[in-house]
Amino acid sequence: MDRKNEETDMQKRSKAMNLASLRAVVAAYLIYLGCSLILDHLRGRSTLSPVFVWLVGLFFITAGIAFGFYIWKRWRVDRDTAGRAGKTESSDNR
Repeated sequence: MDRKNEETDMQKRSKAMNLASLRAVVAAYLIYLGCSLILDHLRGRSTLSPVFVWLVGLFFITAGIAFGFYIWKRWRVDRDTAGRAGKTESSDNR
């Protein structure tokens, strides 16, 4: 039974890592969008209003960074929960 708990614990940790990786790709893309909007404006390739470009660009960058912090916190909670669940189940079975 202890072996099964270890496998379940590993599956939960793997799932937490996979979700964090997918979320990190989304956060990186948000930051990329914001930076590319602003850089295109600075290089003179944008036909949009400068105020709009700066507001939307900074919004995307801020959203990406905030989402990154959320990812890190959520990953830690999921990882710790997986570790505690395995320990609790093995101690309950004794």
